[in-house]
This record gives sequence, C-alpha cells and structure tokens, in this order.
Amino acid sequence: MVSDALNPPRGMRDLTGVDAWLHEYLVNTFKKTAVSTGFEPIVTPTVEYFKLFEAKSGEEVKNSMYVFQDKAGRLLALRPEVTASVVRAYLKGLRSEPKPLKLYYVAQCFRYEEPQHARYREFWQAGLEVIGDPDVNADLSAAFTASVFLDEIGVEHEYVVGSVAVHRGLMKGLGIPDEAQDHVLHLIDKGLIDKALEEASKHSSKGDAGLLKELLNTPLEKLEGFINDSKELLGGDYERVLKEHERLLEFTEALRSLGYRVEYSPSLVRGLAYYTGLIFEYKTKTLGVSIGGGGRYDGLTMVYGGVFEHSTGLALGLDRIALVLQGVKTPGSAGGVAVILSSKVPVSHGYRVAGALVKAGFKATVYRSPGFSKPLGHAARKGYSRAVIIGEKEFNEGSATVKNLETGAQSTIKLQELLDDPVKHLA
Repeated sequence: MVSDALNPPRGMRDLTGVDAWLHEYLVNTFKKTAVSTGFEPIVTPTVEYFKLFEAKSGEEVKNSMYVFQDKAGRLLALRPEVTASVVRAYLKGLRSEPKPLKLYYVAQCFRYEEPQHARYREFWQAGLEVIGDPDVNADLSAAFTASVFLDEIGVEHEYVVGSVAVHRGLMKGLGIPDEAQDHVLHLIDKGLIDKALEEASKHSSKGDAGLLKELLNTPLEKLEGFINDSKELLGGDYERVLKEHERLLEFTEALRSLGYRVEYSPSLVRGLAYYTGLIFEYKTKTLGVSIGGGGRYDGLTMVYGGVFEHSTGLALGLDRIALVLQGVKTPGSAGGVAVILSSKVPVSHGYRVAGALVKAGFKATVYRSPGFSKPLGHAARKGYSRAVIIGEKEFNEGSATVKNLETGAQSTIKLQELLDDPVKHLA
C-alpha cells in the first residue's frame, strides 16, 4: 500500500527537529575535534564489494550484512562498518603518504539486526584510524581524541580495556584453527563463556581449554605472570603477546593519569575478527551498552593484498551518544537572530542585514510578512533568541527594532549602528 511507503524500513529512522539538530551538532563537533588533534578526513562508498567484509569482519557482522547483486551480477554489500573500507582506500591510493596516517570519518552503516533500544539497522559511526605507527602513542592518539570529543559534548565516560593477543596466542598454542578462534571469541563477546570453552576444547588439538578458562578469570595485575607461565605454549608468539601486554598497561596508565576511569575485563574481545591486541570500549552510566570502542588491527592490510602495516582505530556510535544527550543538549537556532520585515519593505534589505549578521558570526534568517506576530512566534518556537524588526516606518527612517525573544525587552536603534557592531546590540 502507498501508506506503507510513508514509513521508513524497520530499524531505520527519520531525524527531524531536535533530533536532527543534535545529530548535526555531534557530527560537526566530532569533525572539529578530530581536525584539532591532527586527523584528516576520508570519505568511502556506502556500497562495497561483499568480499571486502567477508574476510575479517567477524561472525556477527557477516551474518547481519545487507548483501545484494547488482545488474552485472556482482555481489555487493551496504557497509556494516568502516575500518575495512579505510584500509582498502589506503591500499588503493594512500600508501605513499607520510606515516603515521591519521584519518577520521563520519558515516552511515547498516546491519540487519533485531531493532531494540539503542540498536538500529541504519546507524551512524564517527571513527578514527591511525595507520603506520606501532607505538602505543597511536592508540592513545585515537582514544584521547574521542575522549576530548565526549568531554566537549558533556558525556561522562569510562573505559573498559582488554587484549585479544593473549586469547589468540593461547588458542593458537592449543592448536585451534583461526576460523574456530573467531567463533570462540564471538561466543565470549556474547557472554556465552561455557559454550566458548566447549567449542575451544572441541577444536583444540590438545583437547583441553582449561588455560583459556583460567585466562578469562585472571585480573590485570596477574596477567603478566599468566603469560610467563604460558611461555612454552605461546611459543613464537610469546614476545609479541608480552609486548601487547605492555601496550595494554601503558595505555591504561596513561588514561588514568588523564583522569579517566579504566577497568580491565579479560572477557572483552569485541565482535570484529581483525583485532590483534589492545581493545577498548567506552561506557556511560546512563546507557546500558557501550557507546563505542576500538583497538589494534595490525596486519589487516595483508588480508587485502598489501604489506604488513601497524594499525589502530576506533568508532563511536553517534545514535547512542544522542540517546545519552536527549533532554540535556538541544542545539538548534539558539542564539540565532530573526530578521523580520514588513511585506512593504524590499526583501533585499532584509538579506543585507542578515548578511552582515552572518559575517559577524551570528545565525540569521529572514522573515517577510504583513504582520509581525506570526513570524515572531515562529522564530521563538524555533529557538531564535533575538529579532531585528524592520517595518515600513523603520525602513524609511533607517532604523530597526531589536527584540529579546526570551525576555520581551526591545529597543529601536539606527540600523547602521547595529550593522557596525552587531555583537554590542545582539549579544
């Protein structure tokens, strides 16, 4: 039915009014923050080849992708996340750029999941990627930038950290194939620990996943001892696992020194199969789910035919952050100026005034109406705080009435005085 077409598909939404303003506020603030800490923009296609995500996106993501064939029979997908696209774009045209390469994006993503609170089928991610830097500084560069953004918009947050390097090194030592490792980590990510241990034991060439169970119950202060005790099993991965543990400790200590609360979770593994070491998530007290996260994905470039590159990154869920801020932040036309003309005043006069206000840093819009009550009411409902009213009398006298839409106070001044110093008369 035609009426059905008026509704967006299930799990997708129109953003209007305050929701749209809040979204724009988050996007613009994120971009400004990312640029201020040295990140550069990247924009990738919404549609990619399915095989790009098939390789390393993880079991849950692969099973929830929107996949379709184009008219030439090529298998495509709506992107379920953006990191794989950034790595592809890097390999295609950015390999010669100086390293480290620091990139940011804001993008729509799609996953066919059951819609519920804070989970949509179309959602927005704001992400940061650093390619070509093995140091923990790269991880902190992304994490710090995200925290600066969250602090700027007033979202109190804390970190949950972990490292999949030990998990993967341990399972490799137990003879568990890579694909089975991905499935075990998927089950751990879902909180299905007993099922994960059962699967690990089933696929282990040594038939026992007791050490994995022990790892999932080991606190951070005892983790280095666990790694040393597992040195023989870890074999050639021992040094790498130990280095990733040192990264985890330095990352944690640095964030705590900056005043952030950091909690270690041995069962934090996240749902993407390309993570290789440090991982982390952002949590808030007001939302029962994470608002973002990220980690190390060293070597993902090799999956797509490139040489090995050290890489790290994160993504924040803007839809979830918006839920945290609902009723707290209502950005929009607040502080804006409504230039209201009588219908007998040339409309060009209004845009001359509005142009001067915009150049002075104000938001300004122009109304033209036979009377003033309707545009004044509309401007007030839209959140404008000031009005510059020019009727036929004011136009002929070269004046304007400035009205405070919050208090109702108003005064008439020479228009040129207003244009010479808008801040003085409108602030």
